[in-house]
Amino acid sequence: MKTLRIVRPGVVPNGPRVSFTFDGAPIEAYAGETIASALAASGIAAIRTHEIAGPDGLPQSRGLYCGMGACYDCVVTVDGRAGQRACLTHVAGGEVVRSVPPAGTADDPLQPLAVEPAGKLPERKTDILVIGAGPAGLAAALAARRAGAAVIVLDERPQSGGQYYKPVAKSHTAAGPPDRQFAEGEVLVDAVRDAGVEIVQAAIVWGAFASDEIIALVDGRAVVFRPRRLVLATGAYERAAPFPGWTLPGVMTAGAAQTLARAYQVAAGRRVLVAGNGPLNFQLAADLAENGIEVVAVVESAPKPSIAAARNIVRAVATDPTKMREGAGYLLRLRRHRVPILWSQVVARARGDRRVSTVTTVGVAADGRALPGSEQDHAVDALCVGYGFMSSIEIGNALGCRTRLDRHGVGALSLAVSDDGETSVAGVFAVGDGASVAGADVAQASGTIAGIAATRQLGYETDTRAALAARRRRDRARRFQDALWSLFQAPPVHLDTVPDETVLCRCEDLSFGAVRRDIDAGSQSLAVLKRRTRLGMGRCQGRYCAPLAAKLLSEMTGRPRDVEDGFAPRLPAKPFPGAALSVEKREWGGHRRAGSPDLSRPLLAPPFGDVETEVAVIGGGVVGACVAFELARAGRDVVLLERDDANLQASGANAGSLHVQLLSFDFGDKAEAGGGPAADTLALGPWAVSLWQALAETCGHDFEIRVTGGLMVAETDAGMAFLEAKAALERRHGVEAEIIGRNELRSLAPALSERLIGAEYAPQEGKINPLTATYRVLEQAERLGARVFRSADVKALARERNAWRVETGRGTVRAGRVVNAAGPWAHQVGALVGLDLPVYSAPLQMIVTERAPVLVEQLVGHADRHLSLKQLASGGIVIGGAWTARYSESQNMNVTVRDSIEGNLWVANRVLPQLTGLHVLRTWAGMNVNIDGAPIVGEAPGAPGVFNAVTSNGYTLAPAVARLTADLICRGRADHDIRPYQLDRFDKVPS
Repeated sequence: MKTLRIVRPGVVPNGPRVSFTFDGAPIEAYAGETIASALAASGIAAIRTHEIAGPDGLPQSRGLYCGMGACYDCVVTVDGRAGQRACLTHVAGGEVVRSVPPAGTADDPLQPLAVEPAGKLPERKTDILVIGAGPAGLAAALAARRAGAAVIVLDERPQSGGQYYKPVAKSHTAAGPPDRQFAEGEVLVDAVRDAGVEIVQAAIVWGAFASDEIIALVDGRAVVFRPRRLVLATGAYERAAPFPGWTLPGVMTAGAAQTLARAYQVAAGRRVLVAGNGPLNFQLAADLAENGIEVVAVVESAPKPSIAAARNIVRAVATDPTKMREGAGYLLRLRRHRVPILWSQVVARARGDRRVSTVTTVGVAADGRALPGSEQDHAVDALCVGYGFMSSIEIGNALGCRTRLDRHGVGALSLAVSDDGETSVAGVFAVGDGASVAGADVAQASGTIAGIAATRQLGYETDTRAALAARRRRDRARRFQDALWSLFQAPPVHLDTVPDETVLCRCEDLSFGAVRRDIDAGSQSLAVLKRRTRLGMGRCQGRYCAPLAAKLLSEMTGRPRDVEDGFAPRLPAKPFPGAALSVEKREWGGHRRAGSPDLSRPLLAPPFGDVETEVAVIGGGVVGACVAFELARAGRDVVLLERDDANLQASGANAGSLHVQLLSFDFGDKAEAGGGPAADTLALGPWAVSLWQALAETCGHDFEIRVTGGLMVAETDAGMAFLEAKAALERRHGVEAEIIGRNELRSLAPALSERLIGAEYAPQEGKINPLTATYRVLEQAERLGARVFRSADVKALARERNAWRVETGRGTVRAGRVVNAAGPWAHQVGALVGLDLPVYSAPLQMIVTERAPVLVEQLVGHADRHLSLKQLASGGIVIGGAWTARYSESQNMNVTVRDSIEGNLWVANRVLPQLTGLHVLRTWAGMNVNIDGAPIVGEAPGAPGVFNAVTSNGYTLAPAVARLTADLICRGRADHDIRPYQLDRFDKVPS
């Protein structure tokens, strides 16, 4: 294909011609343009080879989609650095760009992505920190600075202006602003800089741990910003429009195509179809047509304005005649270039081989349903789709800002703000499309209002008249938006008509059919769908799939959209180089205890009345699921009670290690209770792993159990001596353990650090997928007759003659026996019958990276430091090791803390150096059980018929603890000596 560069009057290339290679082929470029624009100019649409093969088993290609760094479909490897967004990575010349990540071998290693800190992260203080340099952010910064405040603006893009102003890229020079929109942007940016605002470009905001603790990547280094007031002007990204073929290269958002054309002077293709809803599509189509690109058609889902719409047209003209005149100009240009406008039509499907080649459109009725016989095929090489925008609320979400549901299109969350723009978190403001999508004029006015309000809170003298004028502009712009969108009122969206084979989650290549089957199987919330299907676990972190899945859930279950419409907030807000947050922290022993907050999110479930059963199991985590399975298999009538939904708390947040050897802090000076209880538990480990393997076979599912052995590594002679003593103890308790030296370690795991001098090797250790195993065991229990009642929070537990009365929020269960399998909340359940269980909650964090080549097969720990590291079957690397998290009362959830993330990454990078070449996708906080190193099993003294089944090594030991409990209930005895695990051991004084 010939070059797709646009020659726009008054805009000429600025930099020298350079070249780089893409998958070995030379590509011509202008210095300063993005890799994506250079590839598009050369006619290359397929940019990335997706890590997940297609239905035919062949590699899939992906191309530029969002054009603004939100979707991560265009990530490439640049000079060995993986996960680089082609749409934001600029060309200097000489780069080696690949569509696939490095192999992770000595010949093709992952290159570091950022500079590791030399010590504590640098900090910067300011009065006002603004995140985002679009119309809203720039206006907020200007208003605050004019009031006298010190202001810093962080912007991810290389130039200020945001998605609306889209300044001409540095690769080109404009003799003058090409149009009014460009000119307004230049004036605003110049005014902000002239006022003395510091704008930091290409700054990726990693996250916010508090309103005065914002982390960003600046010039390859992590920096902590500590503002007195925070303004979120994070903008928006385009709504997903799912149809078969929407992941094909050449299919992109209208915004991506507009950025290519306006900023980089590149067309999306030679024959372009523009489809969606709203005036942006007409602007794009007119611009392309004016610059020599064949626009096949503009496909608009709204009906053609009729005479009845005249009143709204008059309202819009009266409110903003300039914009309406511009809009009329787009239509005139389209008519001049003979571009057809297909009203009341949508894209039905796209087809092509490595690039879209055919698009089928279909007419829709007023109710949004397709009209039979209205399909049309269009030959194209690019499809630009724009159905409106969704607010980028990730930072506000992480801070706990209250959200509301924007019901436009498929619906999405936005931030709830006051008239001044302040969120529910004091001192945090949200403005523009980052709070609620309402257009550039509303955004700019709301930015001014918030900037003035924020500086007023700090005691600065502010301009009252300017605030009043901004409110008038905002209200007028809102009236214009109301009138405009009444003209573009699209029919409702129905996801029930989307074919099963259509991709729903682009990152994980998860289809609508797969999600529908899981909803049919009982998934009632996004949280459950995420755990069961990996929905939203990829690089884009659910930005596109979460609103789709939420609407699909609502359509299929009848649940209202405002019950739960987003994933729990997880940092980072965007994938972040783990190397940049690698800081050594002081070590400690064991787990740090905390409270046990009620984290339940009850489902809408009807009462179940009065139920009788032989055994009631309290807790729907992995232990409860295994107990229910064992009892049902033994022919017992069993009811499982879960206050929320199964596997959502401690078990579902587990990293999935199958530990057999002692953790480093369970032996020696750091061990609780002298290490005796943990040592007494060693005999259960290998047995539990074998039980897991048998369970997977019984359930007929792959639990992703991989018994590849465990390595506990050492860096010093003292560490090796510690491991030798520990291994000797473990061997006495039947655990296979051997000490290996440097060469043997390198042979087993060549990617581990050269600084490691040896390790303890436990061949019986491995890993399991907790997002699969718990659900499959519980399903098997149900097949065997177990009844599972979700949203059944236990309120009271009382003896009633020869049975126990269990009162829940949904009904009452009478059971002869009760099993307390409530994990971290077992203490509260025990208290209902007068037991004082020494069970404590220990909130802890986990970290997971993007998919990586195979770097390590074993479960890896450290002799002297907190570390648990493993590579999942999906390719991501999970990093943990009991680094503490905290409970956020305002959010009613456990959240990660920066110190733990930094320290955990430092240890992990020290052990596996190539981790510095990966992005962190998610950090999350789970809940571990802290006892004394051993489980609590058996009938409770003073409460006949109540059995405890609680363990601090929950995932590994779950089937073993369950088997012991079921044997005690069904046979009155167990084949293992349970005396070390009984509750009465805590009444004894250690010798």
